[in-house]
Amino acid sequence: MTAITPGVVLSMLGSDFTHWVELPAVGASGGVILAWRQGLGPASASRVDDHSVSVQFSPNGLQPWRLTCVYGPQGDERKILFLQELRNVRSVCHGPWAVLGDFNLITNAEDKNNGILNRAMMGLFRRLINDLELKELPLHG
Repeated sequence: MTAITPGVVLSMLGSDFTHWVELPAVGASGGVILAWRQGLGPASASRVDDHSVSVQFSPNGLQPWRLTCVYGPQGDERKILFLQELRNVRSVCHGPWAVLGDFNLITNAEDKNNGILNRAMMGLFRRLINDLELKELPLHG
């Protein structure tokens, strides 16, 4: 989708989701929507980059925190730029930070469904995870 309208959000997510930030798709690839329920209130800050959308929430009386949703690109050169984008996002986001989405990168050969591996790219992704002190939440099922 090249644009997200209130009607699209309403039909996809329901009337509870009154706030969102979007990164439109380019052709048939990419695109991110980060939507949240009214109870969280409006974002205190948002940021849209080439492959990610970030929102800072500042709940009353609680420490502000940031959520970044990603859709990683294809192609090694673009993946390297994407990893730098995540470093740039983190550099301006102080405090708690959660990152989720489809990175289109892997850290382990076991995560690949075929034998074609780019070990250099795996190493760059592992280095990013370590440098930014990210913790993977494993998927079950």
